Amino acid sequence: MGLIVSLLTAIASLLFALTVLDQYLERRRPYQLVWTVGLLLYCTASAVEAWRGAFGTTEVGFRLWYYTGAMLVAAYLGAGTVYLLAPRRVGHTMMGVLVAVTLIGGVLAFRATLSSDVVVALTSEGPLTSKDPATGESFYPGYVVAMTVLLNIYGTLALAGGALYSAVVFALRRAMPYRVVSNVLIFLGALTSAAGGALDRFGFPAPHSLALLVGVVVIYLGFLRSQEVFQVYRIPFRHRA
Repeated sequence: MGLIVSLLTAIASLLFALTVLDQYLERRRPYQLVWTVGLLLYCTASAVEAWRGAFGTTEVGFRLWYYTGAMLVAAYLGAGTVYLLAPRRVGHTMMGVLVAVTLIGGVLAFRATLSSDVVVALTSEGPLTSKDPATGESFYPGYVVAMTVLLNIYGTLALAGGALYSAVVFALRRAMPYRVVSNVLIFLGALTSAAGGALDRFGFPAPHSLALLVGVVVIYLGFLRSQEVFQVYRIPFRHRA
């Protein structure tokens, strides 16, 4: 079941990424490019989890899953929202900081010493998790976990908070109700994805994969509902409704 859920999540996030990339190539908005990167990270992490479900755990696969999914996805989706809502110079500044943190995080994710052997600890029968199921301790050192938590807080606040702010603004204006619906969906999807990661960090990894699938699908629906992006659904790169 976990393999199927992770595979569906990878497919949904890849389709979402191609949709946003198609829009970026037409409109050249920075937030669309940053969201594309975030969604490709989402896809990569889910694909690694699906691969692991089919072929077993490897240390490299675990590190890649942690780096792309646990550490970076929320931050890049949140950075895209900052570009959308904040002045361009603020977006550039935050993006510069995020790129630097991404490079540092990559070194830490692939070079830090793990607390135990993930190949032994994470059997294919259980979900992929950032903690050793036997001891309840994080595989990564505390400073890596702290960086991951801060990135996720920033990303979730930016994505969910930006969507909620936009929904309230459009609701108060009593104009374009479809944008209220769009932003509410993005807000709910962001919270759902974040809740899955939070449950994993608190020692309840089982709902994580399902939360990621539901979260990305709901965010995608919210994205499609926005008339600024689509009036009708267009197949990516085919320019056909």
